[in-house]
Amino acid sequence: MSQMHPFFLRRHYAYGCFYWDWLLIKSKKLLVLDTRRMEFSMADLPPGEWSTQGLAIVEAGESRLGVFGFHDGTESALSYTIARNKGESPSQWEMEKRISLDSGYQYYIKDATERYLLLRRTETSSLENSLTEYFSMDIKTLKLQRICAKQGTNMYGKCIYANFPPSLLSSPTI
Repeated sequence: MSQMHPFFLRRHYAYGCFYWDWLLIKSKKLLVLDTRRMEFSMADLPPGEWSTQGLAIVEAGESRLGVFGFHDGTESALSYTIARNKGESPSQWEMEKRISLDSGYQYYIKDATERYLLLRRTETSSLENSLTEYFSMDIKTLKLQRICAKQGTNMYGKCIYANFPPSLLSSPTI
């Protein structure tokens, strides 16, 4: 089996389908696996230029897909776009929100769950000893909450755990 960089293997899950984005090769397409029918297909990303800073595909409600990402070269604003149509293959999209982010930072979408995005931001002024912070964003309310911060540049490859139910963290009882 050939080795592939993990960034190429980013997958998303929504409404019974897995989506793989191929932003690094600028295909503007999503590879889709419908797990109910076990069929592959291709779907178009919303129009425009999408950044390699990450992309998140989420359930927007009413059987419509939502896409979070950095769009058209705007690194300090997160775009949220929703498919107009309900159903299998999104082809028509409309911009729902543009979320302004603090300038002076480089942002990355690290992951998404059913309810939250995980964002990483790093200061752009001093790469030598920069502050790296992680935030969760509630995809329904679009509110940011800081999870952690670390001085220095060695946060790559680290795992962040958040929003665990208390029962998983408590001691076992008999």
